[in-house]
Amino acid sequence: MIGILDRYIGRSILSTTVLVLFTLVSLFALFAFISELEDVGKGHYSAGVAAQYILLTVPGIAYLLFAPAVLLGSLLGLGSLANNSELTVMRAAGVSVGRIVRAVLITGVGLTVVAALLGETVMPRTEQIAEELRLNALEQRLSSKGSSALWVRSGHQYVNIATVLPDKTLLGVTVHTFREQKLTESLIAARAVRDDNNEWVLEGIQISTFSDDGVKTQQQKRASWSELSSSSDPDGSSTNLLSPQLVSNLSVSDENLSALALYNQVRYLKDNQLDSNTTELSFWQKITSPLSTLVMLMLSLPFVFGSQRSGGAGQRVFVGILLGIVYVLMNKLLTQLALNAGFTPLVSAVLPLAFFLFVSLIGIQRVS
Repeated sequence: MIGILDRYIGRSILSTTVLVLFTLVSLFALFAFISELEDVGKGHYSAGVAAQYILLTVPGIAYLLFAPAVLLGSLLGLGSLANNSELTVMRAAGVSVGRIVRAVLITGVGLTVVAALLGETVMPRTEQIAEELRLNALEQRLSSKGSSALWVRSGHQYVNIATVLPDKTLLGVTVHTFREQKLTESLIAARAVRDDNNEWVLEGIQISTFSDDGVKTQQQKRASWSELSSSSDPDGSSTNLLSPQLVSNLSVSDENLSALALYNQVRYLKDNQLDSNTTELSFWQKITSPLSTLVMLMLSLPFVFGSQRSGGAGQRVFVGILLGIVYVLMNKLLTQLALNAGFTPLVSAVLPLAFFLFVSLIGIQRVS
């Protein structure tokens, strides 16, 4: 049951957290907009389009800053209660530290749900729209011929995409089919577009078949990619060479993708015996990221209880910023060290959270 004490402490944390988050997001968005002004004038990229782009990235900025904002908000909110001697009165009235921690955690659970919903529903979609808007305005392409060309593998087939346009049209598609370590077929298409069923259709096709009798070449104007793939790979293992969703995710970094999109990428990489550790690490970080909200709340409690009436808001802001920087640096350091040491991506993602949770529990135990 959520009592009056839980609601009172929750309101103190929520009000300051919302204020801190709004301030941080506004500052980061302003700096990002100033940075985007360097590209204004290129193609059709105007100041208005840059403003739209930044507004669309606001949910992503808020998601990335959510945990540090909760840390600062908790320090300021609970610190205000400590300055007004309200925490002292609570403890004098028989309210234990554990009971106050419980009230804080109840608020943390609600904030964790908000962070999860933001990261899984709003942010991935707005980030994708933002990147497509920017690329279209700048008349840029996601990849170009050369070292940045896109290579993917599916079963016995290897696909090279020379260029991915902002509308996800593929240019310069080449599919090589290998059997028993021998090249048996090469398919070259001028372009690939999506039909009404969101399936790939190849245009300007040239198919070369290699055998002991020589090379046979045939041409087609237009054909379904899945049908051509099935005919060249009878066991049906390569009918879905490159999903449209996978191409859509190219313009968005791993940290801005949903857990479902990352899971599909991990499954694709594993099915084709490709290295999936980095993507799998991003997936588990996405799953565990909302829990960092709870850890940040726990981490703020020892400093609030330890200082009580000593120190003002400025000191708490400094402590919060310092803790946030330490958390970000340690999170990246521990994650990469664990992954390089041979730990699984799941353990690598959980290790930083476990470390800071342990530190917070030790601190709470000492002040109680």
